[in-house]
Amino acid sequence: MMRKMKSLLMSISLVLIMFPVLSIAGEVTFPTFSYEGQELAKVREWEKTWVGKKVSTENIDQVKEFLSEGVYKAMKTPQTFGAPSLWFEIVPYKPYEVSKGMIEATKKYAPGSRLDANEALVNFGDVAGYPFPQAKTGAEMAWNFDSNTRGDTHHVMNEGEVVDCRTRLERHAGHLRWDTYWMSRTEVAPIPKIPEDKNNRGIFRSFFQRHIAPVDFVDTTMLEIRYKDLTREEDLWVYTAMFRRIRRYATSQRSDTIDGTDMIYDDQDGWYTAPTWNTYKLLGRADLLVGRHQDNKNAQRVTGQGFWNGIQRERANLYAVEVVNKDKNYIYGKQIWYLDPETWQMNFKMMYNRQGELWKMYEMFYNEYPTVQGQKAAYLSCEHTVDFIRHHGSPSKYTIKGIGLDIKLEQYQTSSLKEKAY
Repeated sequence: MMRKMKSLLMSISLVLIMFPVLSIAGEVTFPTFSYEGQELAKVREWEKTWVGKKVSTENIDQVKEFLSEGVYKAMKTPQTFGAPSLWFEIVPYKPYEVSKGMIEATKKYAPGSRLDANEALVNFGDVAGYPFPQAKTGAEMAWNFDSNTRGDTHHVMNEGEVVDCRTRLERHAGHLRWDTYWMSRTEVAPIPKIPEDKNNRGIFRSFFQRHIAPVDFVDTTMLEIRYKDLTREEDLWVYTAMFRRIRRYATSQRSDTIDGTDMIYDDQDGWYTAPTWNTYKLLGRADLLVGRHQDNKNAQRVTGQGFWNGIQRERANLYAVEVVNKDKNYIYGKQIWYLDPETWQMNFKMMYNRQGELWKMYEMFYNEYPTVQGQKAAYLSCEHTVDFIRHHGSPSKYTIKGIGLDIKLEQYQTSSLKEKAY
């Protein structure tokens, strides 16, 4: 009798222990913010001194603790990037407005999210939202970054300069771009993915791009397709108007620079390729000044300058993740990604060569834009890529033509490369 009683009590105890664990495991706290409670209060107190102030080369050391290695290095040596002085303005921290669709998808799918032995997201392509809103590892954060569709579809124009800061010579470049997420959709019906009868190739994401400058590159078009199958390489086709030929790029060519800029194909959006091509190590948190609500009308520069002035920087508590490509011959020895916990977008990344030397920095400045669905999406407002070794810069601005549009899927066919060129 006593044995049965002890057995019963043990069973009850196990149930009582297990239920709270299961409850905690199933909870999804989302949205998440850079600062809350006492941390937010400290930031607001700091802002009383700094908001509205212009930080320049002359007083940069006063906020050095809130700057990345790359920004500080550039601003301490402005002549390297074609300017007598570099400056930015400090603005208040402002939380992002997360869309209703992203919140609903995250709360629906995140409780069941996990990574397999190869750090691939289980059920990738069949789920949406951020899989790990309280991410604990660098790999989980990389998948959160990959899951941000920024409104699912985009039509934008990007124009800027490729600058040799030593000679102050510039080359104007620009393109029109259409993006569609075929899976992981949170805003544009059908959600969470386009059905297989309209996507029998298993496309995860695609973009179509038509160049409008420089003159010798006008009407060159690009089509890139990334697939749900993580073992399948991306397809990239380029139609060169000058030669009237379509060329398929090999994966090895993804490290080529884009139209003479300081970016390679893998750098698009910070990282366009599947997360499984890299290994990840979480380095910790970084309380930094970054551009999250940037009006690109305030971004300014003079001819020969490869680094934006007038950036509106606000404090954000980012995650720093060390990224190493699995290909030992990859162009970068390592990258450091700085990810925003509110949107899991990449505010900037640092790229190091194989000798461990800081080579490049790609900074992305966002703003919140209305979508067709009446929500908000944080999308690029402007950007710059700087090369610390060659003293190059590629500053550019975006014009948002539409987010959450019903873009025809026929746009993403190789036949469109010629058809859309004229």
